[in-house]
Amino acid sequence: ELHTMVGAGPADGTPRAGGTMTVAYKSDPKTFDPAVCYDATCWNNMRMLYDRLYDYKGATSELVPQGAEALPAVSPDGKTYTIRIRPGMTFSDGSPVTAKDFAYSFARILDPATKSPVRGFWTGVAGAEEYGEKPEGTPKGIQAVSDSELRIELAQPNSAFKYILAMPHASVIPEGSGAEAATKPLGSGPFVFKEFSPGRQIVLERNTKYWDRPRPYVDKVVELLGVNPDVALLQLEKGQIDLMGDPIPPAQYLSVTANAALKDRTVTIAKPSTYFLTMNVKMKPFDDPKVREAVSYAIDRAFLLKLVNGQGQVANEFLPPGVLGHTDDKLVHDQDVAKAKQLLAEAGYPDGFSTTLYSWNTPPWTNLLPQLQQDLAKIGVKAEPRPLQQSTFFELAGTPGKVPMALSFWVADYPEGSNFFQALTACAAAVQGGQNYAFSCDKETDDLVAKALATDSTQEAQRLYTQASTRLLAGNSLVPLYYGSKTEVFGKNVGGYFPQPVWAWDMTNYWKTDGKPLG
Repeated sequence: ELHTMVGAGPADGTPRAGGTMTVAYKSDPKTFDPAVCYDATCWNNMRMLYDRLYDYKGATSELVPQGAEALPAVSPDGKTYTIRIRPGMTFSDGSPVTAKDFAYSFARILDPATKSPVRGFWTGVAGAEEYGEKPEGTPKGIQAVSDSELRIELAQPNSAFKYILAMPHASVIPEGSGAEAATKPLGSGPFVFKEFSPGRQIVLERNTKYWDRPRPYVDKVVELLGVNPDVALLQLEKGQIDLMGDPIPPAQYLSVTANAALKDRTVTIAKPSTYFLTMNVKMKPFDDPKVREAVSYAIDRAFLLKLVNGQGQVANEFLPPGVLGHTDDKLVHDQDVAKAKQLLAEAGYPDGFSTTLYSWNTPPWTNLLPQLQQDLAKIGVKAEPRPLQQSTFFELAGTPGKVPMALSFWVADYPEGSNFFQALTACAAAVQGGQNYAFSCDKETDDLVAKALATDSTQEAQRLYTQASTRLLAGNSLVPLYYGSKTEVFGKNVGGYFPQPVWAWDMTNYWKTDGKPLG
């Protein structure tokens, strides 16, 4: 399991039917197209509007069949996945869901015209490259053998591929409906799209044809948009909304956790996430390994954790707990100012140097920046903080030669170490628009990750990931700070609430306690 529960777990009691679940978000979704969606608002909507082949069981990281009849049958060489589609599933317009719809939905991710941000997860499918150059039909490796059987062939074995099939992007839409998905989503999921008024609200209604009856339990979900998290928290306390779409603002965290009235409605889960600092190895003076090592000795992790209300734990390595490949070995340096100064002197910077440190302009980054600035000042490094809007930060940090130091984080898309390495440290991610902000490239680390994905032994994968982390952190291009946790609070009429560690919400399983008895 990915997390430990504190406070309320799945609420006891019997599910009830009917009622409206009201939630609030600060931001509008950018799209309802599952192949393109990558923001928090649309992510929760994907789960409500669509089905995938696999999903996570309750509050765990265990995969269970959803649109598939069973877990995939994998060939002995680990490359061919044969998947039977669940019989009797329909889209909300009544048309049947077939293997062809899944093949079409997956092929769209690989079509460059779709501009899918997760195309990289799918490039291991056989024929993906050829398909990218000439996107007609489906790639060689994605075939609907019949209406009820899908076959996916990979170029190399990849033990994490089953998790990729459970990501929001792998949601099924009707064959040929890609052009409408962004604004008129049609899925087979628990809810049906009714309305989107930008800046105002999204309305979803219960899918009466859903295969997993009696779920979903509520008749309607209303998502209010443009609501500041401070306001949302007040509305929740007054019973005007049921759930917050954004995290509790750090400034309100202590008042929420100390509020006796909210005690039974507050849960904390460890999110499989790592908060870290990067140093661009292509920019002076961070091209010198001694300088990077000095910076890694400057940081007081335990103090940083206090600034985020202790939400998390001090990092001992790159991968967070609950992700395959995490080790308890200590692979980071404790704060040692004398050692850091000595390393800087050896590197030719006895008086330190000046640089800039980039981050988002929202908490927790704004809480962490002044402290990191102080930690660095102790070793003679003057770091000017540059807090930016999210989109500007991504743009700059992903551009070669622009950002010497960056503060960032990663939350697992799935509970497997390769996800962190491939996104944040791989040679393939050290490109314009990638998220390897250190622009470091170590073929040997990449090879260890590829080997971990090719083995079917969990122990062997674990050993290889530990080797990869050890190698990565010895170079200090990325310095782990802490692993995050998240506290959520839910309304007094919400039944069955639990936070999903990978996904966030699971609206299919929640009910309104003032609803009618089922049946």
